[in-house]
Amino acid sequence: MEFMNYGNVEESLYSWIEIDTTKCNRCGICVDMCPMDVLRLGQKGYPVMRYRDDCWYCDVCVFMCPRQAVTMSELPYLIK
Repeated sequence: MEFMNYGNVEESLYSWIEIDTTKCNRCGICVDMCPMDVLRLGQKGYPVMRYRDDCWYCDVCVFMCPRQAVTMSELPYLIK
């Protein structure tokens, strides 16, 4: 898999998802399965939400992670 360089973007601040780096093995399943194609592998190989505004909050990334390393947080108030 190709790792992308997104410059100075603070990956942890630009995301509705949280990645537990102790559980994530950087397999990319969450990136591949995202129906809106908003996830990418960041500089360190972990998934990042590159196109946050296109996310449907469907939880596919959370559900498909075989190691339960992906969780959703800070959902917009209208979604809660």
